[in-house]
Amino acid sequence: MNSKIVRLLFLFSLGLVALIEMAPAWLQQSPAPPSQDDAGFSIKVNVDLVVLNASVVDEKGQSVTNLKREDFSVYEDQIQQAISEFLPVEAPFNLALVLDTSSSVRPSLTLIKKAANEFTLQLRPADRIAIAEFNASVRLLLELTSDRGILKRAINNLSVSSYAGSKVYDGIAQAVYRLRESSTGRNAIVILSDGMENSSQFKFDGLRILLAQSDAVLFPVTVLNKDRQQNQLETYINSRPESDPYVANARKSLAYLTERYQMQTQRLLTLAQDSGGRVFLVSNLSELAGEYAKIAQELHTTYSLAYYSTNPQRDGTFRQLRVAVRNPGFKVITRSRYFVPREE
Repeated sequence: MNSKIVRLLFLFSLGLVALIEMAPAWLQQSPAPPSQDDAGFSIKVNVDLVVLNASVVDEKGQSVTNLKREDFSVYEDQIQQAISEFLPVEAPFNLALVLDTSSSVRPSLTLIKKAANEFTLQLRPADRIAIAEFNASVRLLLELTSDRGILKRAINNLSVSSYAGSKVYDGIAQAVYRLRESSTGRNAIVILSDGMENSSQFKFDGLRILLAQSDAVLFPVTVLNKDRQQNQLETYINSRPESDPYVANARKSLAYLTERYQMQTQRLLTLAQDSGGRVFLVSNLSELAGEYAKIAQELHTTYSLAYYSTNPQRDGTFRQLRVAVRNPGFKVITRSRYFVPREE
């Protein structure tokens, strides 16, 4: 292993980030218009409308997909709200598929492309998908589209960056901004990464607040490669003299590696749960297609409910959310809170 890789792994262990100040340029582009297939499944999103995506399971953990608006009750800070919009599980999604193309995925790029292509085919024909990549930067590759041929070409054209860096948080944040540009429908973000954030402008707390202002469900797919990085660091330490200035960094990285992985995985879990989604852990990229299939199934069994809050205050606070259904044996999975920005 050369000194450049050791420096990169040391940055992984430090996880240096800073809060973003403004949305990047590609977020200013105009979104693709909704297809005619969406006409019966529209939610007109505005700042006063609170949108919740919710899945329901029975006592055996099986998805319940035949509920209607009157089966649901929504509460904000324990006060019941009037449901103004309801979309059944058949309604399409706007989905941002955000893929890691940093140098660490070079050996697995073929598997990543194959799994991504299979994933797009498992989604409903009316679902619109945007493709973005992140490494040392974040870049939109394809606007929202339901054309599977265009999606396949965009995925097949992915290439690995030669620059170090992994902007996981920025990839999520920019997907939130992009989906916010869509005026109708419901939103989801699927991000593939090894979870090791190291160069984003967004901090974790800032990203939590941003997601809490969004209706997007987050599904991080995390590739567990701690053992590979650990082996690389140990090999470097054992093969270099103590006079090598990067040996000390390698030792620090090795000491922090397990702790950092646990922290980063927990942070992604928190972000996912905040949004009503969940984390999918992949020990080998050969399992990736199977995990994508699970996400597609979750999207196929998700309802959407929206309401106008009875609390008119713009006070810069979090508000607690709860969704109940008539059958007390059913469990509802949705986001637990949202954030109301302070009115300037």
